[in-house]
Amino acid sequence: MTTILIVEDEDLLREGVQEFLEMNDFTVVGAGDGVEALQWLQETPIDLVVTDLVMPKLDGVDFVAKLRQSHPNLPVIVVSGSSNSVIARYGLKSIEIPGANASIPKPFRSADLLAKIKELLPNA
Repeated sequence: MTTILIVEDEDLLREGVQEFLEMNDFTVVGAGDGVEALQWLQETPIDLVVTDLVMPKLDGVDFVAKLRQSHPNLPVIVVSGSSNSVIARYGLKSIEIPGANASIPKPFRSADLLAKIKELLPNA
């Protein structure tokens, strides 16, 4: 079974996405920030990561950079709606950050997220 790691500091959003993905036959683990997510990656085989950008402790940009050191080929989808501070910090034109395979702006439809996951994991 395919395991997806959801990294999102908004509990209700993380839980909602987790429930939706579980209804679509994925195993899902959740983390409230990048530090917790890195712990999951050390302890659990993960097939894909969906991460927010703006989070406490370790933001999405730094999290993806650290993730790439140990998991260079792990598919990553970045999701963010309040990314202006991160965009300004890194001089980016969008939420497409280095190391991410795809990005989806918030708010997003569950179907759009599922389509991105299936695009990155065609056998899932």
